[in-house]
Amino acid sequence: MSCKGRNHSRARRALGGLAAITGLLLSGSALAGEAEILWDKFGIPHIYGPDLLTVVRGLGYAEMENHAETILMNVASARGRSAEYFGPGVFNTNCNNYINICNDITVRTEGIPRRAQHWLETGGDEQADIIEAFVEGENEYVEHHSSTIDPSFLRVRPLVPTDVTAGIQNFVHFHVMPGQDNLPALISAWQTGGISAANAVACSFTPGCSTGTAVARNDTLGGSNGWAIAPKKSASGNAILMGNPHQPWGNNSPVPGLGIFQQMEANLVIGDPEKPRLNASGVVVVGAPFLGIGYSDEIGWTHTNNTIQNTNLYELTLSPIGTYNFGGFPLPLLHRRDTIKIRQADGSLAIKNIDIYSSVHGPVIAQNGNKVLALRVAGLHQPSLVTQYWRMIQAHNLEEFIAANSALQMPFFNVIYADRDGHILYVFGGQQPVRHGGDWGKYAGILDGSDPSLLWTSTFAWSQLPRAIDPPGGFVANSNNPPWTSTVPQTATNDPADFPAYVSPLFMDLRAQHGTGFLLSGESLTLAQILSGKESTHMLLADRVLPGPLGLIAAARASSDPIAKQAADILDAWNRKAGAQSKGAVLFEAWYANVFDDLNKNPALARDNTINFYSPHPKFAEGWMASDPLNTPAGLDNAADWVPDLIKAAGQVFAAYGALDVKWGDVHRIVLATHDPTFQTTIPVSNDPQSGADDPFGPLRVIFRIPALDGSNKFWAVSGDGYVQLVEFTKEGANASALLGYGNASRPGSPHVTDQLPFFEAKTLRPTFRTRDEVEKHTVSREVVY
Repeated sequence: MSCKGRNHSRARRALGGLAAITGLLLSGSALAGEAEILWDKFGIPHIYGPDLLTVVRGLGYAEMENHAETILMNVASARGRSAEYFGPGVFNTNCNNYINICNDITVRTEGIPRRAQHWLETGGDEQADIIEAFVEGENEYVEHHSSTIDPSFLRVRPLVPTDVTAGIQNFVHFHVMPGQDNLPALISAWQTGGISAANAVACSFTPGCSTGTAVARNDTLGGSNGWAIAPKKSASGNAILMGNPHQPWGNNSPVPGLGIFQQMEANLVIGDPEKPRLNASGVVVVGAPFLGIGYSDEIGWTHTNNTIQNTNLYELTLSPIGTYNFGGFPLPLLHRRDTIKIRQADGSLAIKNIDIYSSVHGPVIAQNGNKVLALRVAGLHQPSLVTQYWRMIQAHNLEEFIAANSALQMPFFNVIYADRDGHILYVFGGQQPVRHGGDWGKYAGILDGSDPSLLWTSTFAWSQLPRAIDPPGGFVANSNNPPWTSTVPQTATNDPADFPAYVSPLFMDLRAQHGTGFLLSGESLTLAQILSGKESTHMLLADRVLPGPLGLIAAARASSDPIAKQAADILDAWNRKAGAQSKGAVLFEAWYANVFDDLNKNPALARDNTINFYSPHPKFAEGWMASDPLNTPAGLDNAADWVPDLIKAAGQVFAAYGALDVKWGDVHRIVLATHDPTFQTTIPVSNDPQSGADDPFGPLRVIFRIPALDGSNKFWAVSGDGYVQLVEFTKEGANASALLGYGNASRPGSPHVTDQLPFFEAKTLRPTFRTRDEVEKHTVSREVVY
């Protein structure tokens, strides 16, 4: 139990001092000004308090209890002070420097610390109070439990309010958004081959573009599925929401550096625990004082990455005196200096001065001779994201939710929504730039920084964005596909004919087709059916390229090679799933990997780019067509051309595993990890069979994988299907189940890394405890924070 009063703070003044005056416990619940935390057996905090600020203070405390080291590392990064606290880190060839130094230079160049202060000052008192209460709770935990935290992390304390506003920018604006627009690949190509090479890369992942000569996959390891089902398609007659973000598995993955993506599930209850004013559940991105995806008894929402394009790179040519041309006029780069500190082995701090330049487009982030790249990011002038999310979760109905969401303080993400009144909603959310004509592909590469017409300076209002409210098809579904294919049929407010062509490309990739096809298959869907559909590991790509006269199986059987015939038999007998027991999926995956490599190495090979911008496919006999969005593409343009890749794949699989029909789960493993107290040593704590495949294959249960780090010939899951929420909005409240498959805590030695893994492996969810009685029955410990 924590018992430290802080009546000097603004948050404390707002809460009042009843707890300090009486010192009494009323009816087994928290006093006014006290946050009571009931922990269930999965390490999920149920936080009770009389008002919002008390609960938020408890949330800050609980996040530190489950993720102290992760939060402190993320804070150091967002401050641009990782090297100061932890030393230079390992050498990173991508940035040609030590990784912590690279981080700090990048964060300072992006202006995150300065802007974090500005956001705090201009974001409004409501947000400032929430952030202060949250940080107070974080510091409360560190103050009373510093002995559980390695001294190297304690250098970061105390936490301050700007850590929240900096962390939001570091995660959303400068990690998620540039990654979605494939900027890291563009920068890499530009540094080696200039703007022409970079734009060839951009063309290769832009649907409909035909001039590219290179292929680069978008390796953001992000995605998501989101469905909202109207009462008329629900067996119960209630609206149902399914949320399923696909993000890296944080520090519970054996891969270092993913802690910025760490999520934590929480239940936040305001008011009388028996009849609360708000009972909200969902996940936070750790270090944030709000639910990023969640639900109450009245409303709920989820997010998916959208096809919005709102970060851009601009190439500038510098003159000998350091000016650049903008609209025919020379302009000087703006210059400022900053200093980073680098901790040495003896504990001393070395000083490194850095020069930071910016143009009218944004900060200069790369240079090659007299050429530089400037970065423009949407949403940097929207400082009140925390306020927006708390107003969303406190909304009672669709009207109030739209009023909150329409502030557009979050510059990214689709929004999928459902509520107790039976309404459903889809919004192509975020800050959509207003551009000067052209289509989506025109802005997908590196832009000419001298052309003022390419510089966007304003964005769409909420009412101008593609959206759908209570569409006639009875559902909205998004799996990172454009807004035009997020309802069936389209509505007047998500018809591409009514929007500029630059807003989004027109395509529907395989995973989106998979989900929409499932939702169209039933008119009275139960919760069990919805979960089964969401957990599908069916590899839709196999349906499109294996069977029929234009398929790979027929081409392999027509070959004179006996290995090709044997491989064809394996693929023909396979159930086309990536289940742990599936035989044939490993061979199919190996075939696609060889095809992928060939497409990368040989620009002359015929390829498809009609269905997505995430990964290349061989040219289909019939490409994707908007007139038949759920059945195209189909067949291979010349299947015989891809039989050698199947023969090669068969040799690889047999050499590695001794059989062509090896089980998927024998090759693909879930290896979760904990760490030593310094986070310098990774300690695997699971090695279990995995179900689910990578995004190009079209499953709904998506698992991104890497080659195993232990030197074996296996693959380890690192991202994808993490948090799932399935919520039915009954008249009595939310009937929900959920899962955070990689666990709710990342502290060294925590039991809450693998305790949800059995549900994940069984493709089920665990019940959520939301009423006070349910929570009490499953409480394993309790704390009071005041």
